[in-house]
Amino acid sequence: MTDKLPFLPLGLTNFEDLRQKNSLYVDKTKFLTQLLEGDKFVFCARPRRFGKSLTVKTIDAFCSGKKELFRGLEVEKLVSSPDFVVRPVIRLDMSEAAGSRDNLILSHKIMTSLEYNAQRHNVSIDRIDCPGAFSSLLRNVHAAHGQSVLLIDEYDSPIIHLAQRNKLTYDNTMLEDRRIIMQDFYEAIKFSEEFIHLAFITGVTKFSRMGVFSRLNNLTDISLLTEYSAFMGYTQEELEKNFAPYIAKTALDLKISQEKLLGMLNDRYDGFSFDGNQMLYNPYSILSFFRTQKFLNFWVKSGSNTIIRKFLREKSLTVDQFQGMEVGLNFASDPGEIDATPPHGFLYQSGYLALRENDNNQFFLEYPNSEVRESISQLFLENLNSDWSGIDQCGRELNKHLSIGDIYGMVRVFTKLLAGICYYDHLDALNESLNKMEKNDIHKLTSANNIIGDPFHKHPSGPVEPSGPVEPSGPEEPAKQEKQLVYTKSESFYRSVLQACLWMAGARVTPEKLENLGRLDLEVVFGSLTYVIEIKMTKNVRGAAQAARAGLKQIHARGYGRTSDRPILVSLAIGREERNIVGCLFERDGKVTKVKAEK
Repeated sequence: MTDKLPFLPLGLTNFEDLRQKNSLYVDKTKFLTQLLEGDKFVFCARPRRFGKSLTVKTIDAFCSGKKELFRGLEVEKLVSSPDFVVRPVIRLDMSEAAGSRDNLILSHKIMTSLEYNAQRHNVSIDRIDCPGAFSSLLRNVHAAHGQSVLLIDEYDSPIIHLAQRNKLTYDNTMLEDRRIIMQDFYEAIKFSEEFIHLAFITGVTKFSRMGVFSRLNNLTDISLLTEYSAFMGYTQEELEKNFAPYIAKTALDLKISQEKLLGMLNDRYDGFSFDGNQMLYNPYSILSFFRTQKFLNFWVKSGSNTIIRKFLREKSLTVDQFQGMEVGLNFASDPGEIDATPPHGFLYQSGYLALRENDNNQFFLEYPNSEVRESISQLFLENLNSDWSGIDQCGRELNKHLSIGDIYGMVRVFTKLLAGICYYDHLDALNESLNKMEKNDIHKLTSANNIIGDPFHKHPSGPVEPSGPVEPSGPEEPAKQEKQLVYTKSESFYRSVLQACLWMAGARVTPEKLENLGRLDLEVVFGSLTYVIEIKMTKNVRGAAQAARAGLKQIHARGYGRTSDRPILVSLAIGREERNIVGCLFERDGKVTKVKAEK
């Protein structure tokens, strides 16, 4: 990078340091005026690495009257005005206490933070307990300097950190005790209202009874409000304006046009949304990209993959389970308790799912972008395979095969990945996944055709098609119905695995795409190539040829792929006994070719 380019503040969360180093800063200070003119007690939830700490420290500098830091920013005139009121700031970062091994250490660390704030404002505090010390800090700062601005960053860290640890290291009593400690601590805010000018609280989660929301009932949640939708994160306009010199240089270095670069950035890093409409880039991913000029999975790898991988495994989740799932506004504002939240609530609050709003003003869930989609697919496949090290290599190989239309190579990768799935994971996925979900969730998801479900459930767009070479059965044939259900469950599992493979390789995948004559299993777009994939289940390899022919016949009969230019038609036969691909036919430009499955 040349000296002419502004410094990229990757990992820098201190607003004062950022401004003094003349770093690149996307001006969000217009939101400070909204905060000060709005409600007194405000909460805003955002996923990790979204700028919560930088926002808190920016508010600190603003309310403290450090006007030299705001030169050239939108609030420069306001903070430099003779009428601007400088206020004492009490700032608590609860992540500093999150790693406490037990609750006594937690209380000690909180007390240390309160004492630091007391020294900052040259006041004393009562040290009876944490809630009492907190109350006396607010009261004494008010007596010495007037109403304070209270800033609490990562309010939920102490509980999240404990809840996400291995349960062998703690018991439920310890978690409940910690919950009570934090409830009592935050309750002090409510009883100190007269001493506070503004209280701004951030965190990852929005659990209604966890602490703040149980006793601080006058807290205003701005997390979903349209006027604050771009409070943290970068909009498309902000990206193009603030990173213009980096965009120009990177496009030149990568030998691509700026338009193509912006399209690639949009696909990979855009798409986070907190109101269903405003799309945002994660700041950490964008800064990391321009620092390295590589399209890597920065945001996902900046946290602990172990937590998400473990969660996917314990809940027997698939990668396509919640894509397109309809949710109400109540879900978005209150997804659930930390120790009892539904899986889609946990993934939404963690940032792995984003809100979208459809034409009927209803919300549904979607992966934000290809970075998250690829990463969670890799974690899902790692759960199913004992050899984690080979998963990433398979993704790279599949990427290469898809780019040139190599069906032989694609089938080899699929076969290798399916062969690595543990025997017990096959049984769990095919026989127990429905039993591990709440009945209401199953109904919602099967209604949207997003998970393994009853093939005779009436879908809004029509009945579910038969999934295998087995003929459709009527009510008078219960044995065939039961057999059909087994095929449907099996196909859904394998479709989900193949979809994860394709996502991991960077392909655009539309599962169960609705067309005018039916529902296509997988439509895959990779560069200029489109693949139409139909999956057929058969008992074993002896039925492979028949199943593969049936799949290709169905593609033609239902006109799948007619909306694409020269699609590659692929029919995969999967044997239930072999638990792998046992046959494949593909058609390209009218020529049908048989792919022999490897043993």
